[in-house]
Order: sequence, then structure tokens, then C-alpha cells
Amino acid sequence: MGHSIAVWATFVVYLVVLLWIGIWGDRKFGKSYRDFIAAGKGLGAWTSAISAATSGESAWVMLGLSGLGYSKGLAGYWAAIACVIGYLFNALFIIRQMRRATDDPEILTLSDYIEKRTGDRTHILRIVGGIITVVFMLAYVVGQFTGSGKNLAGMELTSYTGGVLIGAVIIGLYVLMGGYAAVCFTDLLQGILMVVVMLGFPIYAVIKAGGFGNIMQALSAAGIGDFIPKEGAAAFLIGTLGIALGYPGMPHIVVRYITVKDEKEAVRAAWIYTIWGAIVFFGAVTLGIAAKALLPNLADPEQALPQFTINFVHPIIAGVVLSAVTAAMMSTADSQLIYAATTLVNDFWVRITKKPIEPRRAVWVTRILIGVLTVVAMVFALLDVRTIYSFVLYAWSALGAAFGPVIILSLYWKRLNKWGALASLILGPAVTVIWHNTKALSSIVYELIPAFAISFLGAVVVSLLTPPVEENK
Repeated sequence: MGHSIAVWATFVVYLVVLLWIGIWGDRKFGKSYRDFIAAGKGLGAWTSAISAATSGESAWVMLGLSGLGYSKGLAGYWAAIACVIGYLFNALFIIRQMRRATDDPEILTLSDYIEKRTGDRTHILRIVGGIITVVFMLAYVVGQFTGSGKNLAGMELTSYTGGVLIGAVIIGLYVLMGGYAAVCFTDLLQGILMVVVMLGFPIYAVIKAGGFGNIMQALSAAGIGDFIPKEGAAAFLIGTLGIALGYPGMPHIVVRYITVKDEKEAVRAAWIYTIWGAIVFFGAVTLGIAAKALLPNLADPEQALPQFTINFVHPIIAGVVLSAVTAAMMSTADSQLIYAATTLVNDFWVRITKKPIEPRRAVWVTRILIGVLTVVAMVFALLDVRTIYSFVLYAWSALGAAFGPVIILSLYWKRLNKWGALASLILGPAVTVIWHNTKALSSIVYELIPAFAISFLGAVVVSLLTPPVEENK
């Protein structure tokens, strides 16, 4: 009983801080619609970098990736390698270039940029992209609420249902109050907490397990001591490394590159972002591997972090860990909720109708939609418990294959037009859904790889077969 009280007390303090940030965000950024959805395009390098990183990683990195280390052993490091490759690609080729391309103060979202870049006056890209964004981001949020339920239940603090409800209510409240700025500043706090846990815990876990020698013996005994799997190595490695393809195309991550203060801050943000990712990814897998030696019989690998926390750390530290895992989930869910709601208001109302809209009214409509989307995602999370790793990768593939080719080509190939972009937006999710739900195909390789390749090729071919941007204007 005392253990649970200490954990809850630490966790509640953390949640109060998040709600305070939401109140502060409302006072500072809640009056103007531009400020509410884009923080006035004035965020610094640290906030932009950590917010971009945490909004992309979710409960997947704390629970799913540590669970992968637990179940796959050394081979789990390939997922960490893939993620770092994705981060490096964005740091070198996307972040600074995107900030330069979106210097126009009227460009607040990815849809704004794509529409202007391709000269699309029909708004077809905004509409199709908006539908894809809302549908798959909602699926992503369901995965985060699932993570909240599994984490709190795994630490034996409440039921799965209670965990989902707590996560949904807290996220909904501070996003409703503070908008995009509150999301980014809470992400900064949460990202610092995540990196502290994923730097300290793996070291402690390795020491607790008796060092790498003991860990390797446990992994060998479980048949997961090889860096390259003995069976199905090619499919596993290609599929795992394919995760990297998603990073250039996540709308809720890319928008951080649009709202960073200037190009100089964007360059700084790129490297802060990459260093943060390397620490967290490799730390998560290492923790899962050490947990395999300490707790070899877990029924659910994604319980590696919660169960390690319950069994080996002080209750106050356990409260910090609970906060860190919840932070991972919240920092993604809040970003997706605000971006999905912004898409509905900005893309389907403000930009298309072009009718004068009182800023405070637009803010309140956005808030109402955040509330509605939170409830919908919460209901789905309560109805169907899924594996976080698989759930997130499905949405990751659809979004990455839809927007990734468009973003890369728009920055580096002048010939991309609205029809090529439209082909990418349609082909990416379509191939993802078909590949994922066809057993003969899904067993070959992770769906993002064929979806991204076909989407990229489709964008190029269709652009070449149709008039260039100048002729479409």
C-alpha cells in the first residue's frame, strides 16, 4: 500500500505540472488562432527538437522498443539503428531545408506548405491529406491510450481501463487549454524526463543483472543471443531498418520544423534531436535485454519496463518512471490530437472557405474537436487491446508512405506537381492497408517498405506525365 501511495504521489505532482503548463499556454497563446495552432512560429531549438523527437516516439519507445529488446535480444538493436538513421536523415536533409521552404508567415501546417509548393488551387491535396492525417493519427492516439492502460496496469496501480481513462483525461485537459505551445513545452519537459530514465535505467539494470556476461548467458539460453537472427534474418533486418523511412513524412513531427524560430535555430534543433534519439533508442533496447536476464518469464514483453520498475527500484523513482512512460505516450498523443484538430479546422474550414473567421471562435472550435477526438480514441482503446508495437507501426507506415515522398521530392525535385503529390497521398496508405491485411504479403516484409517505394515511384511517374507546377497555376 505504501509503495503505491509513493508512486501515485510522485505521478500526481508531475501531472499537476503538466496542467499548469496548459494554463500558462492558454494565457500566453490562447488568444490568437495563429498562436494557438503554431505558437507564432517562434519556438527555440531545444523546444522544437525535443518536441519533434518525443511527439514521434510515444509509448512505443518506452514499452514497445524495450519489449522488442526483451523478446528479440541483441537483434532488437537493429530497430534502434533504424530509428537513428531516420533521425540523421531528417537532421541532414529535411529540418533546415523545410524551415527555409516555409518562411512564409502564412504557412502554419504541412498542408499549407504542400498546397503552396505544388500550386494546388483546387484544395484536393489539402482534403485528401487531411482525411489521411485524421484517420491514421486517430489510430496512433488509440495506441498511446493503450500504452497508458498497459503501463498503469503493469505497475499494478490500476486496471487497464483506469489507465486509459487517466491518460485520456489528462492529455485532453492540457491540450484543450494551451494548444500547440502547451504541447511543445510539455513535450520539452517530458523529453528531458524520458532521456534521464533511458540513460540511467539501462545502466542500473545491467549492473543489477550482474554485468554483460550474465546478460549474454541469459540471452543465449533463451536463443536470442545473436545480433543477426539465425532464422528469417533478411526479412527481419530489411523490415526493421524500413522503420527509418517513416521519419521524413510524419506531419506532427514535420510541423515542428515549420514552427521553429528561424533557420539558425533549425540547424541547432537538428542535432539536439538526433542526440536525444540515439540515447533513448539504444537505452530502451538495452533495458529490455537486461530485463530478460532479471525477469525471464514475462508473458508480455512490453511489460519489461513496468515490471523492472516494480521489482527493483524505490517507489519514488517508480513514480518518476511512471511519469516518464506516461510522458512518452502523452507527448505523442497530444501532438497528434492538436494536429488532427488543426487539420479539420485549418484545412477544411479556414483555408478552403476563405471566409473571415473570428480568431477566438476558431480557437474554441479547435478545442471542441480536440475533445471529440480524445473521446473517440479513448473509446477505441477501451474496446480493443492491441500490441503497441504493431499498432503504432501500422499508422507509422500509412503516414510515412503518404507524406514522406511528397516532402522529400518537394524539397529536392522542382518537377513535383499536385498530381504527383496526390498519387503519393493515395498510394502510400492504400498499399499499407492492402499489404498489412494480406497474410501472404505481410509475412514477407514490413508494409512501409513497399508502400514508400510505390508511393515515391508513383509521385515521380505521375508528375512526369502531367503538366509542371507553372502550368497548373
